[in-house]
Amino acid sequence: MKYDYWHWSKHLSTKNIKAINKKIKTDSIIRKDNSANSTKTSKVKFIKYSIIKPYLQNCIENCYKINSQVFGYNLHYLNDDYICLYNIYSKNSEYNWHIDATRTDEEDVKFTILINLSEKKYKGGELQYWVNEKPHTIKELSHSGDIVMFRSFFLHKVTPIISGERITLSLFLTGPKFQ
Repeated sequence: MKYDYWHWSKHLSTKNIKAINKKIKTDSIIRKDNSANSTKTSKVKFIKYSIIKPYLQNCIENCYKINSQVFGYNLHYLNDDYICLYNIYSKNSEYNWHIDATRTDEEDVKFTILINLSEKKYKGGELQYWVNEKPHTIKELSHSGDIVMFRSFFLHKVTPIISGERITLSLFLTGPKFQ
């Protein structure tokens, strides 16, 4: 594989980020995973894609374009009822090693898309993935407006937040089941 992931630096403007964050504050559902064995300690809000689609449609189309040009997966398009995950990481919150490649009888998750929507600076909260028997940091998600797309079956994590607040939006692109 030539590329492990793809990124767009500062792809979203500050104006778009503020608009998305405002929309999510008014139109989302909050969920916090308090289970004892949870590996994710951030607060999570759920938002329908249709609500934030006007701000993200260009980003998502770029993801499909790069898949077509670089990765070559057969992908389904996001429908308006698709649920996006809005992740708020505050001091000491993290997400331990995991994969996002949930499988069903009909489809697999092919890509994870992470969009940095942080409006304030933070320390920690680095995105890391496991390759060649060691962790590597994906530095291209460290600025507001940055977008990273990677294969969902890669083992990855978010390191603990030291200070500030890291806000990301997670979307998952699916396609027909791998055979």
